Amino acid sequence: MYNYIENNELYINQYIISITYILKISEYLSRLNLDKKTIVTSVVAIIVFSAVGYFLFSDVEDAQVDVLSIDGVEPTEANVLSGAYPIQRSLIICTLGEPTGNIKCFIDWITSDEGQEIVSEEFVPLPESERTTYDAPSSDGVRTINVGGSTSIQATMMMLAEEYKEKFGINVSVSGGGSGVGASNTVKGQFDIGMCSRDLNSTELEQGLVPTSIGKDGVAVIVNGAGVSRLTLEQLSRIYSGEITNWKDVGGADQTIAVIARDDASGTRECFDKSMGQDWVMKDDVVKYNSSGGVIGAVRIANGSIGYISIGQLKAI
Repeated sequence: MYNYIENNELYINQYIISITYILKISEYLSRLNLDKKTIVTSVVAIIVFSAVGYFLFSDVEDAQVDVLSIDGVEPTEANVLSGAYPIQRSLIICTLGEPTGNIKCFIDWITSDEGQEIVSEEFVPLPESERTTYDAPSSDGVRTINVGGSTSIQATMMMLAEEYKEKFGINVSVSGGGSGVGASNTVKGQFDIGMCSRDLNSTELEQGLVPTSIGKDGVAVIVNGAGVSRLTLEQLSRIYSGEITNWKDVGGADQTIAVIARDDASGTRECFDKSMGQDWVMKDDVVKYNSSGGVIGAVRIANGSIGYISIGQLKAI
């Protein structure tokens, strides 16, 4: 049973039973002046009944998860790097002036094959032609490097910091705050390195920030039982805003669309949302997961569903 429960949500075919709904059921039953034992028994019975129905009438192993092309472009690393794929953004780190000393050593290591292997676990890494070699940090140089900014890059930077410390004994302190904070605090000297999940703007460049690309973020759209192999960016935005609710409206099956997204704090979510347009708003009744694995699992067992994940996670399908 635990294979189908993640982030406190249970997906039963195209029906989604979440903790929110369970609480609503419990609240309703409590109004009937039932004792706690009866309420708990009733809620458990609902979950078990749904689960039994799912196992009797569906086959998760046979579920087909399809990856969609957007605006006719497939979500491949090559298409992200070329700029052809529409749901993507730049990932950079920046320094005030050209990096020197042990800070440069760390940056060169991030953009080397070793660092890019870690970056590729979540993002699209640099092409081999843009990768660097690196020198070991100097014993006379700084032993602590302060890095901060984009929360989208933060988790990956923490993994890079941990590996670099284990390899060279250099402490890399990593904090969030957002891309704007990463740029401004680097200008102020509070960060040695700023993290930005976007390109630097003209003002930031005029202030002396020097960007270094560490990869790109791309978001792939996955579906189950949709009956389509592609969507336009406009169709995708209208599905997630709630304007399109059935796959037949985009040339697919006569099937209600079950919409699945990443959680509000997700960098993948941020990349997706910004690609939808400035005034676009996601509809309220979207079920959210805090990992790409959760989205993949939910789409796999929910017929008619749609979700999105980091392109780096397509290998998990």
